Amino acid sequence: MDFRSMFQNPENQWSSNTQVFFPNDPQFASSTERWNAYERPTYKAAVRPGSAEDVQKIIKLAASNEFPFLVTSGNHGYSATFGTLDDGLAIDMRNFNSVTINAAANTMTIGGGTIFNQIYDPLYNAGKEIQSGAVSTVGVLGITLGGGIGRYQGIHGLLLDALQSVRMVTAKGDLITVSSASNSDLFWGLRGAGMNFGAITEATYRVSDLTNGGQVRNADLIFPVSAAPEFFKALPSFKAKQPKEMACIAVVICDNASGEAQILVNFTFPGPEDEFMKLIQPFLDLNPGTQVINTLPWNELVTKSGFGIDALLGVKGQPHSIFGANLKNIDSSKWVEIFNRMNSFYASTPAARTSTIALEVFSTEAVAAVPDDATAYPWRDAQAYVMFQMGWTDPSATDAATALAIELRNMVVSTSGYSGLTTYVSYAHGEETLEQKYGANKLPRLQALKKKWDPKNVFAYNNAIVPST
Repeated sequence: MDFRSMFQNPENQWSSNTQVFFPNDPQFASSTERWNAYERPTYKAAVRPGSAEDVQKIIKLAASNEFPFLVTSGNHGYSATFGTLDDGLAIDMRNFNSVTINAAANTMTIGGGTIFNQIYDPLYNAGKEIQSGAVSTVGVLGITLGGGIGRYQGIHGLLLDALQSVRMVTAKGDLITVSSASNSDLFWGLRGAGMNFGAITEATYRVSDLTNGGQVRNADLIFPVSAAPEFFKALPSFKAKQPKEMACIAVVICDNASGEAQILVNFTFPGPEDEFMKLIQPFLDLNPGTQVINTLPWNELVTKSGFGIDALLGVKGQPHSIFGANLKNIDSSKWVEIFNRMNSFYASTPAARTSTIALEVFSTEAVAAVPDDATAYPWRDAQAYVMFQMGWTDPSATDAATALAIELRNMVVSTSGYSGLTTYVSYAHGEETLEQKYGANKLPRLQALKKKWDPKNVFAYNNAIVPST
């Protein structure tokens, strides 16, 4: 397939801002480099469209010539399904990065390629906030379409619950508006499985006034191996009393100095300091080896919390193999087993000491307040989320790291409160069944939508839904 002649054809009449890159071009790498270097897609060309009309042309051209493509923004997705794309086309949406805040209407309109660190300051300066993921370099739409869990979900719900409308290019190359008033059936499906249906050029969200004036209480703690049993013993009680504003992210990570596992914990609370201190006191009583307690402005929460781990989480080009699961229950004894297993792995496999386990414990008050059938998102009953994020510095550790992740996922699923594996699709490895990612009760309707809007499955490389027959 001659991508060069196809995309350099003058008859395409690209807009002046549209750029086409090939592997020998210096800009090609920046358009195609991914956060995850393992099981990544490969490309013969990359296009940065400069207009919605050019996105239409590109998708029509791709569909008519039956060549594979992937629409990207932050390039942070890590599903193994991306790796099934070989010698394809990257549609790099980074030019669509506008951010417009209408404070009076409580709305934010962004381009389809906008990443989170481009919205924090404009929102904060306007006195507004929105629920957000935990990494600043991720695409806003990429997170939204799968759900959008995060620290503020107890207050505002999922990120997809704030979505009001989008402008989207379909598999046919049509540019349409999708909202509760226009193509409402598709709007249902976009909110939970949107990567299956089109390329979004613009999206409008509902935003809210800053909670607690935008001041967030923050505590970063590190617990050594010896404190792990008591830490995990304290978590279920914390969860049972968790107010809607409170969030906890606990990361099992290797202490490079000792080679042992430790737990890096971040608590956040946009509320009174005295209430925050009472909520975290049971963990302070465990005498963490390191603790930093401060107040952060909302626009710096993601980048500065967790000892500034966001900078590390945004580094591209490293290998990762990630497996996720949803939890209704946090079983303390099982988590001690998991921690000990990870500690042994760090000792036996030094080349995989970049591996981590992230346990996210967020309030579900506003998430559960939305009727289950209102959107395609299937896991509003999840009380916590876990990612087994395996990494390595030597390829010889790949198989051992992946095998451990599957073992640990099986361990956590056994006491998760679900009858089997369920996973937030943005945390999916890719080998799960469609029911495990999209929910058995939601899947038939999603497959019918796929048949209607993308029957040839051109949007096929991000945990794709198979059209109904």
